[in-house]
Amino acid sequence: MLTLQCTQKLLKELKTDLSPVKDADPITLWHANLITLDRRKCVLFTNDKTRYTFLVPGLKKPDFQMMGEMFLDNLFRCMRNDGLEQEGVEKVLSACSNYCFTKTSSKSVLGTMNDIADIIKRTVYDNGGLANTDIYGMMNKLNRMPMKPLDYRFSVDAFRRMLSR
Repeated sequence: MLTLQCTQKLLKELKTDLSPVKDADPITLWHANLITLDRRKCVLFTNDKTRYTFLVPGLKKPDFQMMGEMFLDNLFRCMRNDGLEQEGVEKVLSACSNYCFTKTSSKSVLGTMNDIADIIKRTVYDNGGLANTDIYGMMNKLNRMPMKPLDYRFSVDAFRRMLSR
């Protein structure tokens, strides 16, 4: 079951019940944070173990009611854009077919997300706005940035290794 560990800002938008965190497969543990880019609401998702990250931009109120489906759709696109194998994509999609929401549990993951959010904000600003930014190209580069929690390895490679087990 997909466990989306949401920040307080995102939980206010979701207006949903929380579930307790259970021991789960690392593939299904993700943090989610609400950020604003060009006065548009966006959600940044980061896998707890691998720090694999993707952004869902320009959300409106009804989109928050379909967070699980929106997560899977955008994760699928990001994984295909990163060239991840079909077996791995299917493994993630089947493991995350059901979902629940809970509070955040890792300051380390939140710190990584804040660093990534700062880079995203600067990139969007430098490109002249969200409409002029290639979101998947930006995420592709960010997932190939060395991460200290991964001993300076790339998150896309760590995600790929996790999927192959």
